[in-house]
Amino acid sequence: MGANPFPTAYEDTGGDNPPVILIHGVGLSQAMWSAQKTALQDAYRVITLDMLGHGGSAAPAADAGLDDYADQVAELMDHLAIDKAVLIGFSMGALVARAFAFRFPGRLSGLILLNGVFDRSEAVRATILGRVDEVRQAGPAANADAAIERWFTPQFRAAQPGYIADLRAHMAGNDHHGYLTSYGLFASQDNFGADRLGEIAVPTLVATGEFDVGSTPEMTRKLAARIPGAQAEIIAQARHMMPVEMPEETNALLLGYLATITQAPITAGEAS
Repeated sequence: MGANPFPTAYEDTGGDNPPVILIHGVGLSQAMWSAQKTALQDAYRVITLDMLGHGGSAAPAADAGLDDYADQVAELMDHLAIDKAVLIGFSMGALVARAFAFRFPGRLSGLILLNGVFDRSEAVRATILGRVDEVRQAGPAANADAAIERWFTPQFRAAQPGYIADLRAHMAGNDHHGYLTSYGLFASQDNFGADRLGEIAVPTLVATGEFDVGSTPEMTRKLAARIPGAQAEIIAQARHMMPVEMPEETNALLLGYLATITQAPITAGEAS
């Protein structure tokens, strides 16, 4: 973990391998990447962090925007003496990674956007903003149950009651201000930098699950089409939390793509 007084909580596997930085989604923490850390750490220097207002990291300012979350990643890179890295963002983390690509293009060696949002319809955006209002009034636990139902299949929820209970408790325990600020950005900024997507000049993978109702395959294909040379991938049968529920498929996708854009090979058996 990053030691105080540094304001970002993080974990770093260290070493001289190509660095990859993983950014979680709203209401979650770096703990969501457990399976990815295990799969990637033999070939890569894996860094995970808690976004502003989450886990052990500092709270965002009241008027924080996505650029502030991107700045947090750049400050962590400075702290770790990392010049360039591949960013892997999940859900809101994918928005943060997009903001980073615009703000710090020279510090990016690749971009992987998992289960991200792009170009919602006005009706869908209004629904998400309504959920933000629920959180504003009732706190982070307001819509946790509904989120968990969207994120995971019934089979996973039934098979992993302990994990689901822990996740529900974690979401309820989020800092109200930090969660509300982050969720508000996630709800409203799906088109952040839409007119600049053609500027992204690093290898980019955009992926989601076949049955992700919030970060749909259509969004993934539309976003990838706006980024020069970007690759779009859809993981069959997956819902939103595919890095957790379908880690083998997610890790195979990550390892395969990372091997094409870095010097690190796919470790035998890791992507099978």
